[in-house]
Amino acid sequence: MEYIFTTNNLEKKYGNFTALNGINMKVPKGSIYGFVGKNGAGKTTLIRHLCGLQHQTSGSFELMGVKDSDKDISKARRRIGAVVESPAIYKDMTAKDNLKQQYLTLGLPSFDGIDEILELVGLSDTGKKKAGKFSLGMRQRLGIAIALCGNPDLLILDEPTNGLDPQGIIEIRELIIKLNREKGITFIISSHILDELSRIATYYGFIDKGRIVKEMSAAELEKECRKSIRMKVSDTKVLAGVMDKLGIEYTIIDDNTADIFSEVAFSKIAKDFEDAGCTIYTMDEHEESLEAFYLSLLGGTKNA
Repeated sequence: MEYIFTTNNLEKKYGNFTALNGINMKVPKGSIYGFVGKNGAGKTTLIRHLCGLQHQTSGSFELMGVKDSDKDISKARRRIGAVVESPAIYKDMTAKDNLKQQYLTLGLPSFDGIDEILELVGLSDTGKKKAGKFSLGMRQRLGIAIALCGNPDLLILDEPTNGLDPQGIIEIRELIIKLNREKGITFIISSHILDELSRIATYYGFIDKGRIVKEMSAAELEKECRKSIRMKVSDTKVLAGVMDKLGIEYTIIDDNTADIFSEVAFSKIAKDFEDAGCTIYTMDEHEESLEAFYLSLLGGTKNA
């Protein structure tokens, strides 16, 4: 697998406080990487290192194949677009003039491509309307448009749907998916709205106390959170034998609890359990949400 960003034992200390504690992270090229963690877990600090706004105490990273110690790392960073916290826009300018200003800041030779970007983010019909009059969703899309100037390979979005109404959330979600699929842009998205993140992310990194505690694909996460039948029985060792005989997938939770990954009817398996000398106490549908998985993985409160 090809990675667009990797870290190797990256550490950042502020006095006695360790913000990044030996981070090892891999962001697959072409992915929508959901970056999940509580407030203070180290998400923003990591993003600042990636963008060159801070420097690590120890460790290293590679961005698009370029080591952070290489003199060409600044060139690699020019292929990044970012919307961190709130979009940096000029409220007294139109959408087009905001993009022109960004083109000038980047030193681009012409304004070619501005109309295409505005069309891409759905702001081509805003005309002379000033950005200060835009809705929150429109401002967020303008922020992404500004980040797209210079044709980046990687976009970093910090809480892109925060504060948006349902329609605005849908628009941003569809835009991210469109840019990923049609332009091949890799995304790193920091978000605490886990249900919304699960609709777009193709890969996840869970960070806690300055460490990556788990990285996994969306398919792997879906397997962790898929529906099952949770069974309470007298002995899960006997249950395992019955399930193996029936060819049914299962996971043992403890001595008396197991999850069965198949739609099984009580009447069809009761005899098998009776013959094996195992009593079924309860059978209930069970599905672990992304939020529940997150809490079980990291512990603590729901403040992501």
